Amino acid sequence: MKWAELTWPEFEKVDKKVALLPVGVVEAHGPHLPLGTDALMAMYIAERAAEEAGVLLLPPIWYGYTYVLDKFPGTISISQETLYRLYKDVFLEAARNGVKYLVVVNGHGGNVDLLRTAAREVAKTTNLVVVLINWWVDLAKEARRRVLETPEGHAAEDETSEVMAAYPHLVREVPRDVDEWVEARYAVFGREANRLLYQRAVQGYPSKASREKGEAILKAAVEELVQLIKELKEDRLPLNKVA
Repeated sequence: MKWAELTWPEFEKVDKKVALLPVGVVEAHGPHLPLGTDALMAMYIAERAAEEAGVLLLPPIWYGYTYVLDKFPGTISISQETLYRLYKDVFLEAARNGVKYLVVVNGHGGNVDLLRTAAREVAKTTNLVVVLINWWVDLAKEARRRVLETPEGHAAEDETSEVMAAYPHLVREVPRDVDEWVEARYAVFGREANRLLYQRAVQGYPSKASREKGEAILKAAVEELVQLIKELKEDRLPLNKVA
């Protein structure tokens, strides 16, 4: 059920216990993937899981925070202060509207700290439980180990394969020389470092990508997200006691 497509009387009647919120960013993803890759992939997974599990799907938050890739045309980076307030307000509104469990399906690393901070703050004043899923890290781990030949990265084998599977019409031809891997021995910030990092908006080996690899990853990711939703419907939190 798409939150934005319901009327208010319809919304009043639906089960609001669990809702999904996809978030991403608009930023360069090599010369072969769309600028909206992170948001599009979060949307793809969230939409399919919400449909299968029969829960509410909030409109996506397309915009996010990035600082290295803003040197490429088309990238849109929102300030951390603005983004934090946006996340917090959306979380608060979800709580006000009766959501008990809000599953955030995040597709971009630059959003993680702000999402966590917003979730912590909202937890202080409401009964809302926010479950943050950084999907490229948290979901389909075994599938990734099984099918990927190279390290995961940015517009790399993993992401390129996933977009090939989800949105094949948006993938351009992968240039032969697009592979790029630059490692920093420490956390380095500065204009010169930014110039040397992501020279083609790639970190990894997209030349190794295939639609079949992406399909395997996405199938596992959706299945795992649906399982989480089922547990939340039964008021079971994803917490494992180990001792």
